[in-house]
Amino acid sequence: NLMRRLIGASIDLTLNHGTDLGSVKVDEGQMEQVLINLAVNARDAMPAGGKLAIETTAFKNDKPISLVGGETMPKGEWVSIKVSDSGHGMPPEVMARIFEPFFTTKDVGQGTGLGLSTVYGIMRQTGGYVQVESVLNKGTSFTLYLPRVSDAEASAAQGVREVVSDAPTDLTGTARILLVEDEDAVRTFSTRALTNKGYEVLAAEHGEAAMKLFNELQGRPIDLLVTDVVMPGMDGPTVAKAIREKMPNLKIIFVSGYTEEKLKDYMGAGIHFLPKPFTLKQLAEKVKTVLEE
Repeated sequence: NLMRRLIGASIDLTLNHGTDLGSVKVDEGQMEQVLINLAVNARDAMPAGGKLAIETTAFKNDKPISLVGGETMPKGEWVSIKVSDSGHGMPPEVMARIFEPFFTTKDVGQGTGLGLSTVYGIMRQTGGYVQVESVLNKGTSFTLYLPRVSDAEASAAQGVREVVSDAPTDLTGTARILLVEDEDAVRTFSTRALTNKGYEVLAAEHGEAAMKLFNELQGRPIDLLVTDVVMPGMDGPTVAKAIREKMPNLKIIFVSGYTEEKLKDYMGAGIHFLPKPFTLKQLAEKVKTVLEE
């Protein structure tokens, strides 16, 4: 349902599920983010509409396979998820760089180039791989390969209890949050995650839109600002500074693909950091922890 809303009515979405796929060991929130990023990427490649197909199959390779970007996928048993679009496709020189952070072919203000690098990062953290095939004016396919786990491993995992941590167990809340994120997939993913926990989320696609929302607020002010750091136009730190002039004690969470060390000039009292990529649970835990301080 979320994906259909993201891609719009002009794109036909089809899902084809394979049989006897087996089990994989992944974070559900991260995989949701991967699929949302790929769907948004496909949507942008089909501005006049088209077809988006997602297919799952069991896959086995008896010898290593060369992948785009120079990587090699070892032999093994995998569960594959293929996401294909009928968009404009990519030339080889673009396809060779698509997983580089901040590389984008979109116009200024239309994206930061972190969507596909996030997909790549999550897949490699999971022990999986990504293959890309593209033909100009015909479309592009991204195939995700996730390691298939044995039936014994899958059964054992069912009985494993979550490790006890210092993170809050109750992740619900009622605070009003201003969320600023220029990547459609991340913004939608984050809004859904926090809304499902009971929060009131005001989502803005860039800094200027965030300031407009903030200045139009009626009644009680926001309780928390969650903002990306790098955005076209007004960036996250500029938004935070402008809002803090009116709300000096406002709590802030900076979200970024950079490390916290690189953001040290922006950090201070009441300011926190959440690295990208993050899961639904990590976002909810960070918000809850900061609000309870």
